[in-house]
Amino acid sequence: MEGDRISARQLYAMLFAGLLTPAVRALPVLTAAVADKAAWLTGLLAFPPLLAAGWAVFTLSKGEGGLAGGFRRALGPVAGRAVLLLYMIWALFLLCLEGRLYAGRMLTAGYRGASPAVFLLVLLSAALWMARRKLSAFARAAEICVLVLGLIFALVVGFSLLDARPRRVLPVWAEDLPGAAAATLAPVGVLSGGVLGGFLAGQVSPRPGDARLGRRWLWWTCLALTLLQLGAVAQLGASLCARVEVPFFEMARGVGMKGAFQRVESVVMAFWVLSDFVWLGTLLFAIKAMAGSLLGPKWARRSPVAAAVLAFLGALFLFPDDFAARRLSEWLVPGGQLLLAFGLPPLALLCRRLRERKGGAPPP
Repeated sequence: MEGDRISARQLYAMLFAGLLTPAVRALPVLTAAVADKAAWLTGLLAFPPLLAAGWAVFTLSKGEGGLAGGFRRALGPVAGRAVLLLYMIWALFLLCLEGRLYAGRMLTAGYRGASPAVFLLVLLSAALWMARRKLSAFARAAEICVLVLGLIFALVVGFSLLDARPRRVLPVWAEDLPGAAAATLAPVGVLSGGVLGGFLAGQVSPRPGDARLGRRWLWWTCLALTLLQLGAVAQLGASLCARVEVPFFEMARGVGMKGAFQRVESVVMAFWVLSDFVWLGTLLFAIKAMAGSLLGPKWARRSPVAAAVLAFLGALFLFPDDFAARRLSEWLVPGGQLLLAFGLPPLALLCRRLRERKGGAPPP
């Protein structure tokens, strides 16, 4: 891993592309149910707390070993390894869950007679093939995926805004703000999955302006989620958004120009597999980095295969149907990621500060 380096921009691109799938799946379903027509404000309101969490992870990840090394130095070797194991189990759980949700989406897209195992096997095999190679190669592939996904996202959201009904999102009164503030937990929880990218920070070549670049990527991500929810609620209405499985793909049904191109939702869903591929690959690389920190380089090379096999079996046997997987993705995933992003990194920074005040040297 010593010569396998990526830039901070590539890491941010990986997280942006990977988190698009859980974001468009959960939003605006969760926010519209709580905030009604003010749901689109949650993307903007999510920026300050996510910025604070990003600062904590960025600060803790400085130095050798990325976030894994930061936890060991701050908490000590025993507690640091225990926390690292917790993150590793969570990443494996996400690998199972996201793989099952991807397979279920492909079945509902028109392959109802097929087995979810087939779709899951293909995607996991592709992600595993990349995870057994260099992170730098995967990062370059993720940059291409970002361009494709960004174009598709802009196309779908742009057409939805052209077909929008402003009265469904405006005006927003003062009494609507408490609901929007409460619903902001949804986008914050979903995007908090980016904390796992901190375990790849040890392979990032630091450059001046990385923190500023991270703030810029976060701002554009929150703005994209704002436009997504604005287009969905303005086009479909808040009550329908709260009931539709994935409003983004419903919005894609309206993309088209008479006499030019129409009904491109199948194309959108096909290309959206790129986001699933990037997210599963990012999780495998994060598990690989954590395994290397816990068990050494030998196990780091073996961990992607073991993780992919466990994810395949777990996705099929832990989540026998799509309903159970979707329910967990709606409440357990955001809640767990809030703890992992807003609980443990600030606690580790506090422990490090107390250790420094006492004059003790940080543990190795």
